[in-house]
Amino acid sequence: MKISTKGWLATATTLGTIALIAVMAWRANAEVESATVQRRQTAQIGQALRDMSLVTFEYMLLGLERASIQEEQVWRRVSTLIEQAAAPDSESADLMGELAKRSAASHRLFGEYRAAASQRSPDADVQQRFEAQLASRMLLLQQEALADASRLGDLASERINAAQQRLLLVIVGGLVLIGVTTGAGALLVQRDVLRPIGQLEQATRELAAGNWDYRLQTTRADEIGDLSRHFDAMTRALRESFAQVELSNRELVALNRELESFSHSVSHDLRAPLRSMDGFSLALIEDYADRLDDEGRDHLERIRAASQRMGRLIDDLLSLSRVTRAELNLRAVDLSAMAREVADSLSHRQPSRRVNWHITDGIFVRADRALLQVAVQNLLENAWKFTSKTDEAQVRVDAERKGDEQVCLIADNGAGFDMAYVDRLFGAFQRLHHESDFPGTGIGLATVQRIVRRHGGQIWVQAAPGQGATFYFNLKEAADERREQEHPVG
Repeated sequence: MKISTKGWLATATTLGTIALIAVMAWRANAEVESATVQRRQTAQIGQALRDMSLVTFEYMLLGLERASIQEEQVWRRVSTLIEQAAAPDSESADLMGELAKRSAASHRLFGEYRAAASQRSPDADVQQRFEAQLASRMLLLQQEALADASRLGDLASERINAAQQRLLLVIVGGLVLIGVTTGAGALLVQRDVLRPIGQLEQATRELAAGNWDYRLQTTRADEIGDLSRHFDAMTRALRESFAQVELSNRELVALNRELESFSHSVSHDLRAPLRSMDGFSLALIEDYADRLDDEGRDHLERIRAASQRMGRLIDDLLSLSRVTRAELNLRAVDLSAMAREVADSLSHRQPSRRVNWHITDGIFVRADRALLQVAVQNLLENAWKFTSKTDEAQVRVDAERKGDEQVCLIADNGAGFDMAYVDRLFGAFQRLHHESDFPGTGIGLATVQRIVRRHGGQIWVQAAPGQGATFYFNLKEAADERREQEHPVG
């Protein structure tokens, strides 16, 4: 083969490689731009979701009609942003679908909360508990939506990183091929080919080392000069994209800190009147005991108990609002004592009902107490509700050992359900009974499943129509029973 032919082949190979690198660089840059757009859209969705949380807090605190109008506007903005957002893969599409469902569910719960707040029940304690339950479900949905938005942002960042890796691989591979073909060609091309390639190789090393400010600044007018200028343009675009991503991250951190500060402020403002209620009630009991009959003292004790329960509820709500962005506060929890507290509360709520409670002593688990309280509350309230038409209602709280695993259970002999529909049971707003028979929103079991999974556990159920239901759950962080009995925490 003639040298000229080899030269032409080398030239053709070199030009083909350069063209391929340019195309791959353009595609990678387009991918980065697309991912950047996705990240920006995700940031907008996250901002809108945080706005929804803020107006929700404002309405729960102040009950202003303005906050209700703002919530409607923010929800529409969230829906529009979700519809317009790009979903380049199935995971992003699924997350977008979940975002749409949760924002719609939060909006519906807000409507229910507003309706409940406008129709005060004669039983203030029941009304407060119902409103608190709606609020906790609504805030949990909003936090889950924020977690989905954060995951969408992570997916966009992963797309950017993958595009960078592909680009570096293409450039390094192209440079190696160019070096081989030009080195085998002739010394005449060393000045025009090998030296520029060395400069490009140095640029890739600088980029690999994290020096994104590195520039080739070539004045050549050949193909390699064009490649160098494209390389500079690509690095400049990536540098600007990274700067925008960093700015967005700082803004998100700042917003999270503001939300945390707001939550603590709200907590302080709510606790102050509760402390006053508790303190003045105690003063009446101590200073005016001789002027009060037994019924009056009982009323004051109930006021104190309600204010203290409200204080604990505030703590639980704050813990729920941080569940998706903070570590679990795991500690030993006396599940038996917790179940008794809930059972006593339900019995005081409807003293005319007679339910036989069978709660086994010494059930200890390692969990986040606030979240476990919500889960146990939902399960026992379901048992209370679905045994309301049973003559001799029975509710059992127990635990079983299956090897090294502790499985907790809550069983009742109430209405039960057909196991053919068990797949729908833990879905949000999925109901297996008519509203006129057993009222409810259909979100309680979905909340319980979320809490159990947050602890790395599982929940399942066995039931039959007219024979009650038994809910089983385990927690990955379950404590050793003997260790917990030595250091119990109620």
